[in-house]
Amino acid sequence: MANIKIIRNGLFFDGTGTPGKKTDVVIKDGKVDQIGPASAIEGAQEIDAEGCWVTPGFLDIHTHYDAEVEVMPGLEESVRHGVTTVVFGNCSLSSAVGTQDDILNLFSRVENMPMDVLQEWIDNKITWKTTSEYYEHLDTLPVGPNVSSFIGHSNIRIAVMGLNRSLTVAKANQEEIKGMQRIVDEAMEAGYLGLSIDMLPFHRMAKGEFKGVSVPSQQAHPREYKQLAKVVRQYNRVLQATPNAMDRTSVIHLLGMTSGWFRKPLKTTVVAALDTKSDQKVHWLATTIAAFTNSVLRGNMKWQALAEPFLNFADGPITPVLEEFPSAVQAIGATVEERKAMFADPKFRAWFRKDWEAKGEAVFHRNLDDMWILKSPEASQIGKSIDQIAKEAGKEPIEMFMDLIASYDQDFRWKSEVANHRPKQRLRLLTSKQTIPGFNDSGAHNVNMAFQDGALQMLKQVQANPEVIPLEKAIYRLTKLPAEWLGLKAGTLKVGDRADAVVIDPSKLQTNLSAPIEDYDERLGGGYRMVKRSDGVVKNVLVGGEEVFTEGKFAEDLGNRKYGKLLRSTHK
Repeated sequence: MANIKIIRNGLFFDGTGTPGKKTDVVIKDGKVDQIGPASAIEGAQEIDAEGCWVTPGFLDIHTHYDAEVEVMPGLEESVRHGVTTVVFGNCSLSSAVGTQDDILNLFSRVENMPMDVLQEWIDNKITWKTTSEYYEHLDTLPVGPNVSSFIGHSNIRIAVMGLNRSLTVAKANQEEIKGMQRIVDEAMEAGYLGLSIDMLPFHRMAKGEFKGVSVPSQQAHPREYKQLAKVVRQYNRVLQATPNAMDRTSVIHLLGMTSGWFRKPLKTTVVAALDTKSDQKVHWLATTIAAFTNSVLRGNMKWQALAEPFLNFADGPITPVLEEFPSAVQAIGATVEERKAMFADPKFRAWFRKDWEAKGEAVFHRNLDDMWILKSPEASQIGKSIDQIAKEAGKEPIEMFMDLIASYDQDFRWKSEVANHRPKQRLRLLTSKQTIPGFNDSGAHNVNMAFQDGALQMLKQVQANPEVIPLEKAIYRLTKLPAEWLGLKAGTLKVGDRADAVVIDPSKLQTNLSAPIEDYDERLGGGYRMVKRSDGVVKNVLVGGEEVFTEGKFAEDLGNRKYGKLLRSTHK
């Protein structure tokens, strides 16, 4: 007997950008069978969508679930927000290539995950030897959403050059370049979306003699990026890149790689177009560069855009936003007692102050009156800015900050909005032709940020500002646009399509999206991560026509049953 579901009376959007219409959707054996008024069907399951939007499932195009998918394949923290397809292998990091030790070293500090927890997650699970074998492995996991991946340059560099040379030699020799090209070629043949590279020196190795050194992709000479990009271009795939925010000339190399003069353009998705507090003109510069590239240079560049304020949490100095300071880099890699001693030492304090007050390019705003205390052994400090408690204590703010770390280290927790703080500029970036919404970084920096609900955050803003962009166009930008651009068979709900769908209650969008909260899970080894909640906003999530999330509850077998599938690139 056929498995039939009928989603009744919802305002239906097919993901193509056409206006919504109130109608029914019939799903048969996991695919869309009919769109239009439907008669009762014996044995069919009915889903009441009266007053709700029915849309294709959302794509999260920038995640770091590479390790988590091995132990928590349901990926609940994305599914609950209507995400039915996730992409990992971003920022030059993937599990597709390398030993268990390599993967631990690359991911632990970047994802701010305790080494022992990460090790438990992947222990004895690295059974694959090639990129194609890794995709075969992914295809066996009982994933909740659909999954797809880039191949990570840092992993490739270690595999070909060895750890030492990959971190100390910029110019790989021709034999090494060819070895890397062979791995990229194999990955493209296997259906990977493309290659991810990283030029931003904030992602660092977690252990060993190279602890604190920027990951291998960031060590490479631009010629290496270009040689590997040639392979990606041949397959019409995508280059995912993170330019160096401290050296804007890195963007010039990306322009050269994506350019379509005398060749087909290379699709290039760049992290990220943000309205930063440290430079409130940079968001205009990003979109202007992309517009110039796509028109004059005949390129195909899309910046990734974040749908909400870039709210960052920190435990003492442990936060990615301080990775730009050489002194903080040393402190982050130290033990608790070592850090306390560092921040009590006059020489180290002078070094940290010098970094803090240095002129030039910066990502973090360094405004101590915009750094708010969330936790402290001194309860009277909670809820105040560091600048405020410094004034109360009669101290200089930067001295107060160092005193807090010296005294309390990670027992002192603070937060600050680093970027995307202005609603008008944020919405401009989300709706620009030069961007794709989706710099959610889900699974990354687990105790520092939580953007898993990015699609809902964008819809909330569009709902409140309908004059900026029609709702159907916003849904298109969250579904078909990223799917089509990346080469994924997803993002639409047309007859014959796989039924990945979301039912949303729009009456709760403005009120029921939560701030980040701490979620303790036994699978995290007793620790926590920052997550979001959207209680009541998402009523139903279907993957392959099966409900994985209904009225606030996950399917009982989510994480044990395969709902999603591995999506290989459709680009040829």
